[in-house]
Amino acid sequence: MLDDIYRSARSRISALAAGLTDEQRATQVPATPGWSVHDVLAHLTGGAADVLAQRLDGAPGEYWTARHVAERRDRSIDALLAEWENAAPAVEASLPKRFAGPNLAADAICHEGDLREALGLPRIDREHWQPFLDVLGYLPGRRLADTHTLLISDELGQEWRCGSGESVTELRAAGYELLRGLFSRRSRRQITAWDWSPEPSAHLVDSFGAFGHRDDDQPIPTC
Repeated sequence: MLDDIYRSARSRISALAAGLTDEQRATQVPATPGWSVHDVLAHLTGGAADVLAQRLDGAPGEYWTARHVAERRDRSIDALLAEWENAAPAVEASLPKRFAGPNLAADAICHEGDLREALGLPRIDREHWQPFLDVLGYLPGRRLADTHTLLISDELGQEWRCGSGESVTELRAAGYELLRGLFSRRSRRQITAWDWSPEPSAHLVDSFGAFGHRDDDQPIPTC
């Protein structure tokens, strides 16, 4: 399953990148401070190339991702996409069947959202990101005290029960927003503004975000 998700994400991102203007390629991506659209594409390409070359020292840390960008800073979009296409089969073969932790399929879906939000484009269809939400919806439970329970539900009625304590907080939010928050793509203020009952504690808000919390508001797609 994850190989198909990665393959389709790469296809969509490649088609999007091929049609961008120079100005759009230079657009800064709020979700990845300091990176442009070109830099995000360089990282996606570099991650795949490293799997092909078995050059995984430092993965998935900041040094590893920064190297992808630095090594490809002067390459054209066409060159990046060609390199990514060449390395993609190695990535697809390396992916597990189901999502259970960090991998390049999740990375591609996360960064596809980053690119679309930076460029003011609609979000991708739910079928492409639902498998990640199914698992990440339980992430806050790993960070809650034994005295607390968080009951999360989305607009389709899907539920995640996190924790086992007597004190219960309910959260209702759109599935896409939950996913972006769990990917550390929404700020503390944006997460606090979701439909909570009662109002969440700071610790509860900070339990979201696989890569830690953030304080810079992110663009939210209207559709």
